[in-house]
Amino acid sequence: MTTTPADTTAFAKINAVRPQLSGIVRLRDLPGTEGRLLLHAGPPFAAAGEIPVPVMNALAIVALREGWATDGAEATQMIRSGAIRLGPAQDYGVLVPLAGAVGPSTALLVVSDANDSTQQRFSPINEGMTLCTRLGILHPDLPDHLRWLDGPVADWIGEALEQPIDLYPVLREALAQGDDCHSRTVAGSAALIALLAERDGPHDPDGEVRAFLKASPAFALNVWMAMCGLMAAAAEGCEGSMLVTRAGGNGHSFGYQVASQPGHWIIVPAPAINGRIEPAHEGRHAAPALGDSALVDFMGLGGQALDAAPQVAQAMKELLPVDAADRPGAILQGWIEGFGRPGVTNAARAAAAGVGPMVLLGMIDASGEAGRIGGGCAAVDGSVMAESLIPA
Repeated sequence: MTTTPADTTAFAKINAVRPQLSGIVRLRDLPGTEGRLLLHAGPPFAAAGEIPVPVMNALAIVALREGWATDGAEATQMIRSGAIRLGPAQDYGVLVPLAGAVGPSTALLVVSDANDSTQQRFSPINEGMTLCTRLGILHPDLPDHLRWLDGPVADWIGEALEQPIDLYPVLREALAQGDDCHSRTVAGSAALIALLAERDGPHDPDGEVRAFLKASPAFALNVWMAMCGLMAAAAEGCEGSMLVTRAGGNGHSFGYQVASQPGHWIIVPAPAINGRIEPAHEGRHAAPALGDSALVDFMGLGGQALDAAPQVAQAMKELLPVDAADRPGAILQGWIEGFGRPGVTNAARAAAAGVGPMVLLGMIDASGEAGRIGGGCAAVDGSVMAESLIPA
């Protein structure tokens, strides 16, 4: 399928972005976030009954962290009754991983465009590997952990970012070291944390913040999510363009947007994940696709960058579609200079090819009890991408 002038224009806007990790803000500082508002991944829920248990658990935890309820049952009732408003995080410029949620007090990483610092996208600080809203568990220690992240950890990172960090050099080096920048982020995380740690000024007298960050191999994922959100946003409003600008799953539905229709979610059932459930969790079932991190794959990283991540490709070999090697070439728009590789899903191309991106995802226990129970690939099919061709 040939490239349209509209897609060429939109792609050039994306390619011109120079993303920088530039600071910390609170959700309550963003426009339209007043009152009791919680944000989740993916498209909006049509009704409270659609909210999967892991997502409801994460929302309840953040409500407890905000002091709006005294226990999980009360928080859940407030959410179901509408006393606490919900919104898709990407509608506010925020990207949230897996089953995670954010509230007014949540500290958000800021990724801005060096060409225009008013252009920004946001993601919460990665919560680590144990106490995480993204895992969808109603853990009693989580509210205090979130307060610590929003306090000492956020303060430390904020001090270290008095001078922004250019992200493309870090990303390219991470790819060179075998990261796909979604399923595997260890090299990127180590590099970003090292850059932050060498800055003068961050106050961490007992070393607790540094120790936490060094033990957080997924730290970079949240940064790459915000980076991809910023890049994609540059194309929004390009009339006629079918480049994908938002994407994510909420565990019930999957949604994406194209550049020519900003604000319009194309919503389909959330795809199942073809993955392996770990032996310790045999008998459990995974929720369908969760998280705004799907945008990383739609932008050309993750499942579309397995040629740069041989360890991931080998581990995922039996879980990938048979056309895994050919999909990126069929759906991606062109060469992203900052990536040093192709990027950006063109929904019209994907629909014509009958396939969509391969999204690498953690598998979250549908019961909200065990957290991450495995990992795999959600291969978006052509019918999902063909929905973009139906007039809004």
